[in-house]
Amino acid sequence: MKRIRVIFLLGIIFACQNDKNTPLPIIPGETPGSTSPVTPGPTASICDTVSISFDKSIWPIVQNNCISCHNATAPSGNVDLSTYDKIIPYVKNGKLYGSMMHLPGYSPMPSATSYLTSCELIMVKKWIIGSYPSGTILVDLKPANPVNPIITITKPTTPPTTNVVCNPDTVYFKQKILPLIVSNCAMSGCHDAISKKDGVILTDYTNIIKEVSTKNPTSSELYTSLLETGEDRMPPPPMAGFSKENIAMVLTWIKQGAKNNSCEASGTACITINMSYAKDITPILQASCTGCHSGTKPQGAIDLTTYANVSKYALNGKLYGSVAHLAGYIAMPSASVSISSCEISKIKSWIDSGSKNN
Repeated sequence: MKRIRVIFLLGIIFACQNDKNTPLPIIPGETPGSTSPVTPGPTASICDTVSISFDKSIWPIVQNNCISCHNATAPSGNVDLSTYDKIIPYVKNGKLYGSMMHLPGYSPMPSATSYLTSCELIMVKKWIIGSYPSGTILVDLKPANPVNPIITITKPTTPPTTNVVCNPDTVYFKQKILPLIVSNCAMSGCHDAISKKDGVILTDYTNIIKEVSTKNPTSSELYTSLLETGEDRMPPPPMAGFSKENIAMVLTWIKQGAKNNSCEASGTACITINMSYAKDITPILQASCTGCHSGTKPQGAIDLTTYANVSKYALNGKLYGSVAHLAGYIAMPSASVSISSCEISKIKSWIDSGSKNN
C-alpha cells in the first residue's frame, strides 16, 4: 500500500515539474505563434484577466521565467529584465511579446521548447494591449509595420516642417563617405581602432583624412586602394570591391576638398513615398551595409545582398531597428555612425508599405 502511495506522489510531482515544458495549450481563437486577438476560453476561466497589474500579474511571470537568465548581474544576450523600467523598452520594440509567443524572428522564451501557460500569455497580452503603462498607449498585435507596434492615442503636436535641400552635386562626408568607409573597411580585423591593419584607422574623419591628398586626389591612398587587385585591394577578397559608382563618389569627395561636411535632407526634399527596393533601398544597403553583410562569411551570418534575406530582416524588425539605432538592436553601420535620417525614413516607408520586391 505504501509503495502505491509513493508512486502516486512521484507522478504528481513529475507532472508539476514538466508543466512548463509541455506544448503550449491552444487558446480558443488562437494557435501558438499567432498574432490573432485572444478570446479567453474555458482553459483560462480560472485566470484573473480582468484586474491585471504589473506587480500582481506580470512581475511574477517575469521572475519565474526570465530573471534567471536576464538579470542585472549576468544578463543573457545583454538583456536585463530585472526592473519595470528595464522591461519597458522590450515592450516598446515588440521583443517581449514576440519572444513569449515564439513568433518568427524572435528568440523564443523561456526556451525553444518551453512556453508560458495559456493563462500567463493572456495576462501578458492584455497588459500590453490595455494596461501598459496607464492605458495611454496601446500596442497593435497585428501591426502593418512589425518593427515597433506602438500606437500613441494622444495625438502629438506636429512641429512645423522645415525643408532642407542638399546640393545633389555635393558629396557629403557624414551621410555618404563615412557610412561607406565604416561598413566596408572599419570592421574587426581590418581598419577599426583596435585592429589598425597596416597602421591605418578608418573609423572617423580625423583618421580617414590622413589617407587623402586634396592636392593630388587620384594619388590618395584611400582612392588608389579601391582600384588595386588581389590582397592589396580595399576591401580585400573575398569581400566585394566598391562599385564603380561608389569609387567615383569617393574621388569626387576628395576633389571637392575632402570636407567634413554634412547635409540632412528634410521635408519635401526627402521623398519617402512609393519606395522601390531596386531603386531606393538597394543603393542604401550597398553603400552602408553589404560591406560587412555579404560574401561567404557575412558578419553575424547576416547576408543583405538578396531580396529574400533583406525582406526577412525587414519583417522581424532587425533591419529598421539597427539602422535607426533603436534600443535592443545592434546599431548599424556602427554604434557611432548612422545613415542619414532621410535614408532611415525611406527604409521605414518601404517596410510600412509591405517591403515589396519592386
